[in-house]
This record gives sequence, structure tokens and C-alpha cells, in this order.
Amino acid sequence: MLPSPKSITSRDVGTQYDQLDRLYRTIWGETLHHGLWKKRDSRDVRTGTERLLSLLLSPLQPAPYSRVIDIGCGYGTDAIKIAEQSGASVTGITISHCQATRARQNPAPARGAVEIQHGDWLKNHFADHSFDSAIAVESLCHMQDSQSFFTELHRVLVPGGRAALSCWSTVPDPSPLESILLRYLRLEGALPTLGTLLDYRILSEDSGLSMTSHHDLTEMAEPTWSIMAQRILRHLPTPRFLTGSLPLALRRPLLSLTVPAMFLAYRTGVLRYTLFWLEKRS
Repeated sequence: MLPSPKSITSRDVGTQYDQLDRLYRTIWGETLHHGLWKKRDSRDVRTGTERLLSLLLSPLQPAPYSRVIDIGCGYGTDAIKIAEQSGASVTGITISHCQATRARQNPAPARGAVEIQHGDWLKNHFADHSFDSAIAVESLCHMQDSQSFFTELHRVLVPGGRAALSCWSTVPDPSPLESILLRYLRLEGALPTLGTLLDYRILSEDSGLSMTSHHDLTEMAEPTWSIMAQRILRHLPTPRFLTGSLPLALRRPLLSLTVPAMFLAYRTGVLRYTLFWLEKRS
């Protein structure tokens, strides 16, 4: 695992998302994560984000009335989709107050059930064996302690329970220039932990979880950032966007470099977008 560039706490992560709440919803909508696009796909956000969720859920196949935990649930969009598609009872947890507040305002799903909790996954109060399956979309790298993330995941899953994760991973030994790029992304993105796929395999297995499969989908995820750049340019001239983003730009002047930095990280290969699936052994 790469050492943290500074002490990034759970509170820092929550503050990060609270500060960027309006910007995220303006640019990307109610789904905060990457999407997956094929070459001839329409470049609308929904096409890509729904493909990512569908791919993650495919091996899990939540059953009606089963219990699912969405770790880092954002605005609850994915939790609602899971509930409606499967009839499962989905609990979402987010460290962001703004996200939890917004998620609780969503209409009830047409099928299944959704509950949203505001809290820290590493200090959660869920009982042992509370969930049949779990999903964590881009939340692992926001955790202060990756080992504790997997330990908690093992604790709350039933024996044989399965989990689907998407996250960033990196190369084993980044060069000095690559390390500078990663340091910037981690500081601006509030990412205290970042490791290789092997790191995640070892940590999960040490917690009693087996990695059953994994996929590197960087090439399909990379268009996320070109689409985001286009949407920023589209919103840039609008008074609402300018007045809303100006205080943020003054407070965080380096934030505008995030999109080109992500382009560079993906193109150089120092950052990868990885999906993997786990199963609790006992």
C-alpha cells in the first residue's frame, strides 16, 4: 500500500463530499461514480453508470428480501436501483451529511426497501452476519484503514456472503513523477489509502475473504473524464454554475487540475480502474 500523503481522516472525506456536493450534482447528477462505455455508446452518464452497476451486481444476484449493504452509497441512487431490480432490502451508509440528507429525500423504491445511514463504515454498528451481500463503489480508497474495511466486511456478511467492489489501484513501484501525480490526486480526492490489486487481495484474504474474480476496466472507465470535461464546459458560462463554483475555486485553487490529472494517470497506466468480487469463507 502507498503511504498516505498526510493524515486524511474520515471527517476529511465527509467534508470533501459536502463541499463538492453542489458541483457534483450539477455536473454528474445523482450518481457519483465512474461509468463504463463501449466505443460506440452514447456518451450520456446514465448509459455508463448503469453498465458499471449491472456488471458489479451480476455475480451477486441479490434475491428478493435478501439484505444488501451499499458501502459509500452517495445519494442512494444505486441502492434504489438494486432494491427495485431485485426486491432486496438495501442499507446504504455514507460519511457525507449532504449525501445522507439528499438520499433520505428519495421516493421509496417501487420494489424492495432502502434505508440510509449517515456514519463511518469503520465504526459502524451493524450486527454480525447482518447482510447477505455487499457493494462498495469507489469507497475503499476513502477509508483510513484498508484492513479494517475488509475486517468489517467479513464481520457483517453471512457465511458464504459475497461482495462486489470497484476501486482505483496503482502500480507496485511508481516513479518519482508518478508519485507526485498520485500525491496530488490523493490529496485533492481525499484518498488516504491506495494499493495494488495484489495489496487488496492480501488484505481481503487476511480478513477471511476470497477474491473470486477481478477485471481491469480502465479503458472502459476512462471516458468518464472526457464526458465530465464536456459537461463542465457546457455549464461553465451559466451564472448559477459560476456563482456556485467561485467560492470553491477560491478555497481550493488546485481542484481544477483534477480532470487533466486523471486523464494523465489513466493514460500513463499509473492508475487503474478495477472491479473485483469477494466471498466470505466462514
